[in-house]
Amino acid sequence: SKVLTDFGMEPGTLRVLPPGTDIKFTDPANGGDSYDAFVKTQLRAIAAGLGVTYEQLTGDMTGVNYSSARVALIEFRRRIEALQEQVLVHQFCRPIWERWVRLAVLSGALPARGFEADPRPWLDVKWVTPGWDWVDPLKDVQAERQAVEAGFKSRSEVIAARGWDPEQVDAEIAADQARVKRLGIAPAAPSP
Repeated sequence: SKVLTDFGMEPGTLRVLPPGTDIKFTDPANGGDSYDAFVKTQLRAIAAGLGVTYEQLTGDMTGVNYSSARVALIEFRRRIEALQEQVLVHQFCRPIWERWVRLAVLSGALPARGFEADPRPWLDVKWVTPGWDWVDPLKDVQAERQAVEAGFKSRSEVIAARGWDPEQVDAEIAADQARVKRLGIAPAAPSP
């Protein structure tokens, strides 16, 4: 049998081989059981590069327990909060707000006496990013309540961390209490 090694074979090629020629195809080694581990390692590297967890990237929650998921989620939230504050708010929202206010004052749409002397009162704004859903609402609310009672946080800080406006929440609570009093509704019994 002849060995012909100098044939080029592209898709769609038809070759007429001389009689007695033996055809052998390559037989690459099988990836075996290591392919899943290889892909998982690659996905973990991608997740690390993106700053997210493997579970967030893939949705694969096998082998995850409550504690490890919570630790990963807390770290992810810290990273996103830093990006929100330092990139989104500082580099995007703030310049747009300043430009909008300045144009509104210059066009006369926003009357602002003394703006030229000191524009800070008109440019000051509190940026409140969307709040995060709690992983364990009961425990998290209890922890927030204890932090407020111990003086480590203010109610306003807790409310703002949820993405709400503390003044609006207080106004709604006052309106609810006034309505309950006006309608003569008995307050709900505290839970045990």
